[in-house]
Amino acid sequence: MRGLSHVAAFAAGATLAVAIGARAAPDKREQTRYQTLDTFAHALATIQTSYVDPVDERQLLYNGARGMLHSLDKYSTFLPPQRYERLRQDTEGEFGGTGITLAPGMIDDNRPGQPPWPTIDDIVPGSPADVAGLQLDDRVISIENAPTAEAGREIASASAWEARLRGPSGTRVTLSVSRAGWTEPKPITLVRAQVKLPTVEHRVIEKGIGYLAIHRFAEATSTDTALALAKLREQQALEALVLDLRSDPGGLVDQAVATADLFLDSGTIVTIKGRATVETQSAHKGGGATAVPLVILVDQGTASAAEILAGALRDHGRGKLVGLPTYGKGTVQTFFDLADGSGLKLTTARYFTPKGNSLESKGLTPDVRVDTFAPVEIVGGSGATDGTDATMNDESDVDDDPQLAAAVKLARQARPAQK
Repeated sequence: MRGLSHVAAFAAGATLAVAIGARAAPDKREQTRYQTLDTFAHALATIQTSYVDPVDERQLLYNGARGMLHSLDKYSTFLPPQRYERLRQDTEGEFGGTGITLAPGMIDDNRPGQPPWPTIDDIVPGSPADVAGLQLDDRVISIENAPTAEAGREIASASAWEARLRGPSGTRVTLSVSRAGWTEPKPITLVRAQVKLPTVEHRVIEKGIGYLAIHRFAEATSTDTALALAKLREQQALEALVLDLRSDPGGLVDQAVATADLFLDSGTIVTIKGRATVETQSAHKGGGATAVPLVILVDQGTASAAEILAGALRDHGRGKLVGLPTYGKGTVQTFFDLADGSGLKLTTARYFTPKGNSLESKGLTPDVRVDTFAPVEIVGGSGATDGTDATMNDESDVDDDPQLAAAVKLARQARPAQK
């Protein structure tokens, strides 16, 4: 007989717990718990010794933990070490890597047999990839001589290849890259460095009107938002502000609260209710943009912490919501570290807007509904225009974005009258 395995040890421990509990005369609920643990350990041992193929004991335990979490709700989950580490890096917003985001490859019907190589979807400014001259839509043929795709199918997901590009700063990784106009793929060696994923972007839309987009809430988001507001103020573009929360999946609740505090002078931002706790987060005086008229863009991708911000701003009358109904995620997840580097993402509370509304499965309904795309009216004659873009910056993409165009129109109406 083989030596005592982890599973057998677990079973022995559970059985010992029952024996100890029996001497201590546990209540019925504790007895049931120990019996259930013993049953679970027995099932694991049976699978390990009797299943037709050899099994990975750790994977069995991970799968058991994953199933346990998934049975609670759709947001709670178990994360094995590698996935948990990457999630923590994304939350922190800084990690060792190349600065590349990959998108899944597409099969080209015009070129049958060509593998669906992943393509570069985004490059962090100033990152190793940016310095090396990589470009959007470049195709990554291989990473460290490992092909990323073969004829007709992906070998691994784009996110899996993206994970291969991360690593300690100072280490090297070689990619083979194909680009439109090149006759052959070229090898490019990158030296990994600390990469900070930007969560905030800003620009001047037109005189007096600024644009600020928050893509997710990481550890530096509120600080980056404050810096963006300061720059827009220097550019005299804070007579009104378009705050874009579209496709923002959320992130750290405390960063959403700190960001809301920049726009609110007082009052409740969010109420968080746990199993036995109620916590109210409130605004403080001195926010950097409490008097700036706002128009907030939202859509079905606006979720969680982004909904906290949008809901707080609207409940306090700071601005109208423009776009489409939001996702509707009204619960808070907390991360718990486990001993082997894995982790739990567990729903620990529900949050409510300042007016006491829960967003779970309901979301926020915009004050002005605007679809993503709108019909284009063709008007005869050169230079014809509907007048909405008369003062737009040449670099603006407002004309191609109906939701943004509607928000800019409201921002013009909201800003102080010109003297």
